[in-house]
Amino acid sequence: MSTQKPAGNTAAQLTQQVLATDLDGTLIPLNQDPKNQSDLRLLADQFQARGNSLIFVTGRHFQSVSQAREDFQLPLPEWIICDVGTSIFQRQESGEFTLVTAYQDYQDQIIESMPVETLRDQLETIDGLRLQEPFKQGRFKLSFYADAEQLETLVDQIQEILTQTNAPYSIIHSVDPFNGDGLIDLLPATVSKALALEWWTEYNGYDPANIVFSGDSGNDLAALTAGYRTILVGNADRRLAQRVYNLHQTSAWKNRLYLAQGTATSGVLEGCRWFGLAEQIQTSSTRLGATPFTVDSTFFRVWAPQRKQVAVQLLTGEDTDHTRHTLTRSQHGYFEGILPHVRPGDQYLYHLDDLVSRPDPASHYQPGGVHAATQICDPLGFPWSDQDWQGIAKQDLVIYELHVGTFTRAGTFQAAIERIPELIELGITAVELMPVSQTPGRWNWGYDGVDLFAVRNSYGSPDDFKSFVDECHRSGLAVFLDVVYNHLGPEGNYLSEFGPYFSDRHHTPWGEALNYDGPDSEHVRRFITENAVFWLEEYHLDGLRLDAVHCMYDDSHFHILEEIEQAVSEHAETANWPIHLFAETNVYNHDLITAEKSRAAYTGIWCDCLMYSLYSHALPDVHITHRDYQGAPDLAETLQHGYIYAGHENMRVTESQRITDKTNQHLASLVIALQTHDSVGNHPHGKRLHQLTSKSFQKAAAALVLLYPGIPLIFMGEEFATSAPFPFFVDFEDRHLRDAVDVGRRGDYPPHIWQDALLPSQAEAFFNAKWNEAPLRDPNMFHWYQRLLQLRKQGLDDGWLLPAHLQTAYDSQSSIFTLQYQHTTIQARLTPHAETETQPLPVPFTGTLVLTSEPEPVIENNQIHLAANHAVITRT
Repeated sequence: MSTQKPAGNTAAQLTQQVLATDLDGTLIPLNQDPKNQSDLRLLADQFQARGNSLIFVTGRHFQSVSQAREDFQLPLPEWIICDVGTSIFQRQESGEFTLVTAYQDYQDQIIESMPVETLRDQLETIDGLRLQEPFKQGRFKLSFYADAEQLETLVDQIQEILTQTNAPYSIIHSVDPFNGDGLIDLLPATVSKALALEWWTEYNGYDPANIVFSGDSGNDLAALTAGYRTILVGNADRRLAQRVYNLHQTSAWKNRLYLAQGTATSGVLEGCRWFGLAEQIQTSSTRLGATPFTVDSTFFRVWAPQRKQVAVQLLTGEDTDHTRHTLTRSQHGYFEGILPHVRPGDQYLYHLDDLVSRPDPASHYQPGGVHAATQICDPLGFPWSDQDWQGIAKQDLVIYELHVGTFTRAGTFQAAIERIPELIELGITAVELMPVSQTPGRWNWGYDGVDLFAVRNSYGSPDDFKSFVDECHRSGLAVFLDVVYNHLGPEGNYLSEFGPYFSDRHHTPWGEALNYDGPDSEHVRRFITENAVFWLEEYHLDGLRLDAVHCMYDDSHFHILEEIEQAVSEHAETANWPIHLFAETNVYNHDLITAEKSRAAYTGIWCDCLMYSLYSHALPDVHITHRDYQGAPDLAETLQHGYIYAGHENMRVTESQRITDKTNQHLASLVIALQTHDSVGNHPHGKRLHQLTSKSFQKAAAALVLLYPGIPLIFMGEEFATSAPFPFFVDFEDRHLRDAVDVGRRGDYPPHIWQDALLPSQAEAFFNAKWNEAPLRDPNMFHWYQRLLQLRKQGLDDGWLLPAHLQTAYDSQSSIFTLQYQHTTIQARLTPHAETETQPLPVPFTGTLVLTSEPEPVIENNQIHLAANHAVITRT
């Protein structure tokens, strides 16, 4: 485009920093919002003090812009781009605005073959189009009103005429957010607000890198994605935010997009502070790790009481030896400071006492693994679209446990998104991810995490995890995360080089216990509680599952489990959806699920008695837990009471020791499963239940589990009776650690049981567990699970599937286990695997057959014949 600038220009001069901003919905306060209005005054004061230049980029006509300046007391711009980008006005030193004729000449060349008057004559005959007022028309702009319901149809008709006549025009259409009118503008082809701004930039010989553009709507899309530094205000449509974000990502632009939290004017001020056009507010922060303060400065904070000096060693760019910045030591051994010229995406290490460099203990991302540098992440840089998400109530939870690395062939967050529709189809309402914090090596179950704030690099970036959560929420799924606060993994665990993070009194089966009750333990506890809230807040999670809480050793009066619950409850008060907290206790723990005056209850506990009782009944010779379960009697007792083991000592309870409740309300807080990662992975070959018993047994047992009044959990692949195993797998960069784990794992099993089992470090152990391939799936099992979950939902909606309505029975002669809810009965005949000659057994039958796990059962003489491992649901 020709943009030669005439000599003798007497306009107001541009400064180094320029804000080009849309008006309606962006710079102009929304609905006389007091915060917007006060922020507009602040922004004007800041621009005057700093000498920044201002350009209005708006669809309004010039007179309307002048009126808006007066009505809303807008600061005086140097330039005005208006009429949807067809007019540019320049402020002279006198204060008068004059039309830039060079831009008019440029547009004249575009429409030379068909002036606006000719176009108007061709379009006025279309029914439904109404010319806008004369003052809204322009030399290069033809504007119509239309009914919003007819808008798309009319636009199509206009486009057909433009195509047929080869008219050099383009269409912009929208619906007026204030009165609902359909708006249609025809402009010279390619002309838009974005093109006008581009023309203006070249006309003035101005560096686009010094321009910040702010907008709020689809009309701003081209400018928002033209490569400028960009502010998208908080009231912008979330779909637009996602488009702008994606286009910036695709273009590989770094740190050019700011997604404001504030609406309209407040969002503009917020973005100007981020990009340095306004002074950033100095606030004290106790957040650990690296937190961007502006686009060009970052706040660092680390707890390292054992160190005299901590410096940030920057590794981004060519000069990596001389970019060390010493942090200031504050109280209690914290080191902190704001460093200039440090941006999101930069990488760093902490240099300790000029001796050694280590990753940040509160790293949010380790792209190179546990030994490499930490990458700075922008916590506000993702375009969340879950503002309307309301969460899932406790009684509606159906949890699906998955391991990200083996859930799909690719083993990433992005690949997992593709499987969400199938989970919805099944009837799942929440997914629970096995730990995703950074672990060493190429694969890991997740329980060897050493960077507790960082997502595992092989799964994707922090934004990839956010994309997964956002899509889950859009689809109606809650997301829970398994977190490990009892120990850290053995490789890349550098916490002890910073401070007394580990206990000298307690030890777990997997390594050093965290220091929850020794000297300086208050700061370790803060580290952990901040981590719990971090996952919930940063990633919009719906809850956490705390791994093996019985190994979170703490002799303090106020136990760390109570402190975590307190911190999570405080966060829940600010969330828009219910926050759930689960504890893996393995056995019944009455205290955790019982509220007291000083604390709330945990949502639920992982109580494994039902699962292992089922295993012991079917497979008395298979031992995959250290607790002893005695088959059918234990299963019957568990169905009646929910548990047979309780307390910290994992003791069998007697009838006199059992805490009784006539309404059985404790059952609603028990997470119960037919299989979990532990039950499958604790088998040396990683075999699933149907591989050890039969698909018929799994179907019949699933009826008891999924229609029990607890919180049901399904382990990934269970719903398809997948043939893929899920053995224990782990990898370390340290060969000696790999060998030690392999030897230890083999030693856990007698040689005849271990025979032909894969070692945890073998690649096949990991890759064989990738189960989501069609040949490995049984659709009949999926449909059975689907029908059970549909019935469960119906039972909850109708009010009969409640703990208070549950009655149980067990017939030792027939091995029939019964759940009775008012008029609905679930009967499951579960036969031990060794009993291969079992014949169908007639049992009394009245009412209606709702579901049967085996096809076409014989029904005669008021009896139904139950085969071995056969479940039926009936209603009277």
